[in-house]
Amino acid sequence: LLSEEPTICFHYSAKFSRDDRAAVLRGARRVRPNGRYVFVWINTHHHVRLYDVRPETDGSLARGRYVVAGPNQIYLSTTGYNPYRKVIGTPHVLEVTAWIERPEGVAGGPPDLRALAMQILSLTKLNWASTDSLCAEPITTKYAGDIAYLTAAFMRQGREFRLNSALERTPWFI
Repeated sequence: LLSEEPTICFHYSAKFSRDDRAAVLRGARRVRPNGRYVFVWINTHHHVRLYDVRPETDGSLARGRYVVAGPNQIYLSTTGYNPYRKVIGTPHVLEVTAWIERPEGVAGGPPDLRALAMQILSLTKLNWASTDSLCAEPITTKYAGDIAYLTAAFMRQGREFRLNSALERTPWFI
C-alpha cells in the first residue's frame, strides 16, 4: 500500500522541460497530493571526463566516486578504476541532476547528493539481462531506452503488433 506521503523518483535520460515536469507533477499530485517527487535527469551525453592522478590508480576515477557540480548536480563514476578488472579507455561518468518537488507549504533544502549517488550506483548493479554484474547506466533508464528502441523497430514493420495472447490475459500489475 502506497503511503499518503511517498517519496517517488522519476528517472529520465532526456532533459525534461519545466512544462514536462509540471505535467508529470500535476498527475502525480492528483494521486498523492502530499507526495515528495524527485525528478532525476541522468545524462550520458556530455563531454566531461574525470581523472584520478594518484599513482596507485590507472588514472580513472574509481567506481562509486562522485564530484559535486552544484547544489543539485553530481558527476558519478559508475565504471572507473577497479583493481580486479582492467578496462581500456577513460570511463564516462554520469551527469546526474535532481529537482525535488515538495507539497505546498513544506520547506526543504537541496537533494541529498550522497544518497542520490548511492541510489544510482546501486541501480547499475541490477542488469539481470547480462552476465556482467556492473552496468554503466542504471537500469531505470537503460531498459526504458531499450524498450523504446524495440517498440520503434516493431512499429516500423508496418503491420499490427500484438503480444502473445497468453501474456495479454496475464495481469502485469499486482
